[in-house]
Amino acid sequence: MRQIPQKPRIKIPFLPSKYFWILCFTATSILPAIGQQFNTDNYITMPHGTETVVLTTGTRNAGFAASYALLPKFEFFAQGFFFWEDEKKQTPQHFNLLLYAKYQFWENASKTGGAGVFLGLGKTPGYWQKTELIQTHESIWTAVPVTFPLFKNTISLDVMPGLTYDWSDAAGDGGAWGFTYSTRLAVYKVIPKTAIVAEVFGTEGGLYSQPEYKVGLRWEPNDMIVPAITYGGNINGDQGGARLEIGVIIFSPRFLKIRSKKQKDQSMN
Repeated sequence: MRQIPQKPRIKIPFLPSKYFWILCFTATSILPAIGQQFNTDNYITMPHGTETVVLTTGTRNAGFAASYALLPKFEFFAQGFFFWEDEKKQTPQHFNLLLYAKYQFWENASKTGGAGVFLGLGKTPGYWQKTELIQTHESIWTAVPVTFPLFKNTISLDVMPGLTYDWSDAAGDGGAWGFTYSTRLAVYKVIPKTAIVAEVFGTEGGLYSQPEYKVGLRWEPNDMIVPAITYGGNINGDQGGARLEIGVIIFSPRFLKIRSKKQKDQSMN
């Protein structure tokens, strides 16, 4: 079974309350990756010295994301998303830029499960108050992805709880907290080289967002490219969610290797 790592991806659910909550890519066999259309990630980080690129487009937005494994067990991310104008929700066209990092701190002996941690500045990866974007430097967020292999690796369960704190003026005096939750189930060996994926996610607390769902197919033909198609919406049936999306993850060969002085000396002999 291949576990494709997923980095937090942006989703803007429509909220009847005060906030729009944008849950992003996010960002996830042995090949780690960015979260394509999915919000939930797994524990894995990219092999040291590699890059991963994600391209998506859909009913609500188009996006680009890149991760760089500059240190062992670490990944550093930059993401940009362009959201289409939505007259029904009274949201204009807008662009988001997100920055965050991930560290893999535990892995089981069979390399099929483990845990990691995210830390980022921005919009958790981001949220809106009506049509006002809360600036990146005014919030901080963290999440802990944990992966459980089930039924002899035919099912992979990812659980990713997290916290966000916003101290901007829009959050009110004293700031506001939110507890984020995201769970994804990937089923293998039903369709050849394809994972059937379903997830739910949302936020509780002062930065509340409605629970959303997303279902889709992720085709894994080789170790270099992974296309996917998904559909998402609000669990309570209200209009909103990402709706139809398509995307692709592209994995680079290893381009960077930092060697110790001892290794350099050995290579010269």
